[in-house]
Amino acid sequence: MNVVAALVLAQDSGSTNPILPATNELIVGIVAFVVLFVILWRVALPRANQTLEERTRNIEGKLEQAERERQQAEELLRQYRERLSSAEREAQRIIDEARANSERLRRDLMAKAEQEADRVINQGREAIRGERDRAVRELRTEVGSLAVELATRVIGDSLDRDRQLRLIDQYIEQLGDHAQAGAMTARRQDGSGAAE
Repeated sequence: MNVVAALVLAQDSGSTNPILPATNELIVGIVAFVVLFVILWRVALPRANQTLEERTRNIEGKLEQAERERQQAEELLRQYRERLSSAEREAQRIIDEARANSERLRRDLMAKAEQEADRVINQGREAIRGERDRAVRELRTEVGSLAVELATRVIGDSLDRDRQLRLIDQYIEQLGDHAQAGAMTARRQDGSGAAE
């Protein structure tokens, strides 16, 4: 207001200042400025403040939402890493279990194969023994018959039954002793004498 009073006094002094407007214009300008300022203060400024506050709240809300989403993403990443680690541990456990099962299965198959081989070898040995015993019996019978026939030819008369049987038994025992001695010699030569 001091400025207004100074301007009014300057106008009244009669000197015209080319820079200062006329007093009535100055008063109208000041009143118009005050009215405009009051209108802006009451209408435009609250709306500007409201818009500014809305934008501030909007930006803060978006920042809070972005922070929540970032935390959710970090939680999802942590869960994903835990699941991945768990899946890797499970895969390793399955691999280790499969290895152990395959090793156990290999040992079982090897043991069964060895048992089967032993069984086949024993059956073969038994079959060989049976064939050998049968061959020895057949040979004894054949040799006995030949011996009796030979003895009958040599002696020229027939022998009685008891004497024939005694001669056959003696001859068979002698042949058996010779056969066993020959078999043991053959085994020693083959290197299989201790196999039975």
